[in-house]
Amino acid sequence: MNSLIVYALMGAGLLLMVAAMILLSRLIRMKDAELRNGKKMELKVQALKIIMPLKVQAYERFLLYLERVQLPQLVKRVYTPGMEKGTFHLQMIQNVREEFEHNLAQQLYVANTTWNAVVNAKEELVNQINETFEQLKDEEDVSIIAQSLVAIPNPAVDKAVTVLKRDFERLL
Repeated sequence: MNSLIVYALMGAGLLLMVAAMILLSRLIRMKDAELRNGKKMELKVQALKIIMPLKVQAYERFLLYLERVQLPQLVKRVYTPGMEKGTFHLQMIQNVREEFEHNLAQQLYVANTTWNAVVNAKEELVNQINETFEQLKDEEDVSIIAQSLVAIPNPAVDKAVTVLKRDFERLL
């Protein structure tokens, strides 16, 4: 009978040891997963510290682009008295496209809605400039064409600015 109790105690002890090892193993796996998640979170926070300023800069640069290509500012920057009509037309289009290309890489850091709004604004601007020159093709006085361009409203640029600001607010 004594040996039966000893075997029973040994069995119970062995069972407790196995249960403790299983529990310990699970705790170690949980702690390991927790550490990995903590490291991932830490890496995400570090990445955010690097990427966030780049995102803010992209929104700033697109806003600046949109302000610079609004027709009154664009005409003021490009037009000079005595300029030939063809040169004025070419420089207006070139300026819009060059400013856009200068900021092309910024699309990585902005929302798709923002990027699409900026592209649409650029295309609308180019179309408005081309249409104005087409409508005034017989006009020889470049200053009248410049005045006509300044008077054209540009809802696509206004919409892009609104989208840009809205998406930027979401970013924060």
